[in-house]
Amino acid sequence: MNDDWQDQNEPPKTRADYRREQEQAEKDFQERDRKRVQVEKEYARKHGNPKGNEPTDESPIDQRVSPAEVKRKRLGHRLNWAIFWLVALIIIVYLILFFMN
Repeated sequence: MNDDWQDQNEPPKTRADYRREQEQAEKDFQERDRKRVQVEKEYARKHGNPKGNEPTDESPIDQRVSPAEVKRKRLGHRLNWAIFWLVALIIIVYLILFFMN
């Protein structure tokens, strides 16, 4: 079987080989990301923050939340409660049917 994604000279990869490659790629990504964040914090410390405060990973408090985000959160909250009540009503119906026999 000849696959386009695999070189003809290489033996087929096992699942363990594939997992090892994926884990190594993930580790490499995490390391690059850690270095990037470190460099960004150092740059912000040197250049950017006129108040002298350390930059944080948290979003600033004065940042405004968009109306779409507020609506999405409110809808999510309502849907969570609707699911809760539906599950509770289903359980009540099953209990009624169970004890009616």
